[in-house]
Amino acid sequence: MILGWKIILVLSLCTLCRALSVEQVQQKNIEILTEYFNKGWKEFCDAPVDEGVMSLYNGINPSDTTIHVLTINNQSVELPIRALSEIRDFDINPNRKTLLYVNGFYTDESYFSIQAHLHMLQARRRDLNVIVVNFAKDVQQLYYALRHHLTLHGYFISKILSVLVGNGIDPKDITLAGHSVGANAAALGASIYTTEHMHSYSTFSIIDQLIAIDPCSYICDSHDIFVRRNVSSRVVVIHGEGNLFGVREPLGTIDIYPNGIGFYPKRRMQPGCESWVCSHMYPFLLFMESLVERVPITAVKCESWMQFKDGQCNYTDTIDIGINYPVTAKGLYFCITQAQPPFTLKEDGLEYRSRNSILK
Repeated sequence: MILGWKIILVLSLCTLCRALSVEQVQQKNIEILTEYFNKGWKEFCDAPVDEGVMSLYNGINPSDTTIHVLTINNQSVELPIRALSEIRDFDINPNRKTLLYVNGFYTDESYFSIQAHLHMLQARRRDLNVIVVNFAKDVQQLYYALRHHLTLHGYFISKILSVLVGNGIDPKDITLAGHSVGANAAALGASIYTTEHMHSYSTFSIIDQLIAIDPCSYICDSHDIFVRRNVSSRVVVIHGEGNLFGVREPLGTIDIYPNGIGFYPKRRMQPGCESWVCSHMYPFLLFMESLVERVPITAVKCESWMQFKDGQCNYTDTIDIGINYPVTAKGLYFCITQAQPPFTLKEDGLEYRSRNSILK
């Protein structure tokens, strides 16, 4: 009997010796998430990770969300989400238009940094109040946002909107913007804000504009897409990829399809891209070029991509990608852009050319 227990104890100790450490399990989690991310949202949501170990690390709690604001001296300050009421103490001017950008997309630093682009936007566009909400600065946060926290992130956005409006920012001067998962969080935040304030006794106005940059097409266990035409006065959707990550169908007041990608169920990628992830990120770069470099990327209204190719568009109805759109703009817009910055082809971007000459 005693011998039997000794054998069991030795076997148990040997099993523990072979077991992975917590650090090794977490490293494996990150490797699995990175691998599965490239397969699409459903596979990413179902990735076989050890959530118990992941929960031991910083970054997966909704309270780890950060807000990035600027001081009057052009210094970027990172605040925890619980300090959202403090944003009024920074360089926020009621006489400016306000851009509240929601970052909900992880990118490997070796590819390019979304965070770096957003910092440039804050530093260079001092004519705007630019506030960045970052709830997915790594792949682990992105996973938890999709699986567990998106509703709470939407709630955070609505509270930030309330703080801004409560401190003199007119809702008609606010643009909400976000990419991928962030587009859905931004839309949800606008919707929650509207619901919470529409019956208040104070003067109420719906948020002026939502710019959804290739909103993600799948939110784990929910098939709801929060980007809808009625969440703000104007909803602009800039499409990028319609196979694995982005939404193909028109969702906004204005839907822009650069290079026609995503309009038809053809497995084409954006210029210069060799992966669906790249195509998903491509419209973010167009948006940044238009705002940071102030380069016009013009699109023309057309009933379909085929009519655009045939030159049968309304060339009196054009818009520039960015945050300023004519009040009369509505419907589908198309343009041609390049593989490398500057992405704009200016007026030539309104004319279709062969894929061999442009779309590479």
